[in-house]
Amino acid sequence: MTQFIYLHGFASSPLSKKAVVFRNKFKEIGLSLVVPDLEKGNFENINLTYQMNILYDLLDKFKDEEVCLIGSSMGGYLAAIAAEKRKNIQAIYLMAPGFNFMDRWMKKLDLDCTDETSWTSRVPVFHYGCGVTKLVSTNIFKDAKNWNNLKLDREIPVRIIHGIYDEVVSVNESRKFVSDRPWTSLKELDADHGLLSHVDWIVTDSIKFFKNFKFI
Repeated sequence: MTQFIYLHGFASSPLSKKAVVFRNKFKEIGLSLVVPDLEKGNFENINLTYQMNILYDLLDKFKDEEVCLIGSSMGGYLAAIAAEKRKNIQAIYLMAPGFNFMDRWMKKLDLDCTDETSWTSRVPVFHYGCGVTKLVSTNIFKDAKNWNNLKLDREIPVRIIHGIYDEVVSVNESRKFVSDRPWTSLKELDADHGLLSHVDWIVTDSIKFFKNFKFI
């Protein structure tokens, strides 16, 4: 039996609107969908390694089962990394995946990637899960360097959904990703980063995707 796992985005939570819609729809059709908390109350010191360890601990519980991942934004990036590392992951469905994480945030925050000593210790980030601005350690970007050069070339079914009006992660990131990976597919929607205007369609599309590859 295939196990499905949903990975929420950066500065989000398992109670995000998309996560709730996915969980309810999967329950409706009799499928279990695990939605882990990728922060565990430690947003201020979060980094990719911290989140990947949470995911790896969860995947260890399903090491003898087929696993399919659904990821939103940074959760999509985490899903792609995990799929490269863990062979029991059979397919991934990504929504506005946060590829090129480090470089995008370097530009957004005007940080010099060649001079870490010039960085402030913490930077303000709006936390969508809490509805307030929080401070996060810039160590998150130092840690991101350790993951920045992964090829993400394991040939498994990959479906990407991305809004053409995405103001957080440009759709060009997904276009670039699929351009030299013929086993992946990209569907562009008239939507922003949140994709909430199309969430019902997206959930239905994800189920069709997994059914096409016999995981449902």
